[in-house]
Amino acid sequence: MAPGDALPALPAFLALLGALLPVSEAQVHLALGDRRLDSRSTITYHGDSLSAKTVLEGKAEEEGSQQLTCAVMLGNQSLETRRSVTIYSFPAPNLTLSEPEVSEGTEVMVECQARAEAVVTLSGVPAGPPGPRVQFLLNASAEDNGRSFSCSAALEVAGQVLQKNRTRELRVLYGPWLDERDCPGNWTWKEGSQQTLRCQARGNPSPHLNCSREKDGALLPIGNLSCVTRNLSGTYVCRAISSRGELIREVSVMVLYSDHQNIVAIVVVTILATLGAVGSAAYVYNRQRKIKKYKLQEAQKATTMKLNTQATPP
Repeated sequence: MAPGDALPALPAFLALLGALLPVSEAQVHLALGDRRLDSRSTITYHGDSLSAKTVLEGKAEEEGSQQLTCAVMLGNQSLETRRSVTIYSFPAPNLTLSEPEVSEGTEVMVECQARAEAVVTLSGVPAGPPGPRVQFLLNASAEDNGRSFSCSAALEVAGQVLQKNRTRELRVLYGPWLDERDCPGNWTWKEGSQQTLRCQARGNPSPHLNCSREKDGALLPIGNLSCVTRNLSGTYVCRAISSRGELIREVSVMVLYSDHQNIVAIVVVTILATLGAVGSAAYVYNRQRKIKKYKLQEAQKATTMKLNTQATPP
């Protein structure tokens, strides 16, 4: 019987007697079988009616169907009514891990157990023959860290199926992880763009991560939104360290940029080189022309002198 339920015939009985005597003078007695429950009963009066509540704490030997009796006496009149109630014991199932915290690669026994009449199921385990106990052996891996196990027990009582659950979490200790998914090995960005450098090491306990450039030890600003500059370029060594070990990974950062000053300088140098080449060619050409002219003049002089010599008589 649920607390607060009205008992048949009592309202009419109290209404009839309430016209003659105050209902507050009524005496109420509750009993479960032969056991009196008066010490745990609470009587509440509502005008010409009353309600009685009690806390039932069944004993092991009382499990099963029992008679709950409510007797009311007012003046020289009395009335008694009975209800059938079911006493049962159904604690939450026991869910145990052979070790709640283990190192990676350790075998862990997971067990779910309830009272003999119950049927239990354990999350993540293939269904087997129905029964009050389920076990399975797990070889703990890093992926099992934080894994939650749920044990559910079902018990049928008086035609109703009752359920209770219990959960436990497994902690797996493992060394640092730092792969392509956690920390890309190559980053290429445009100069001036806003970027967040994401590199995160996994592990239990959580590892400390540090990324420094090989050539000068400059730190990579991991996790901060910042403006990309060409000074960020380089190869960095990322170290993830915890009490479970150390892992090293190289990360390359390339910054794409266009240098207008260098382009202008290259153009200027090219023009100067071109002008220098043209000047040198002109100088050589003029020199060769002068040499040819001088040689021609000398040849003409020699010819003239020879002719004059031949023309003079002996």
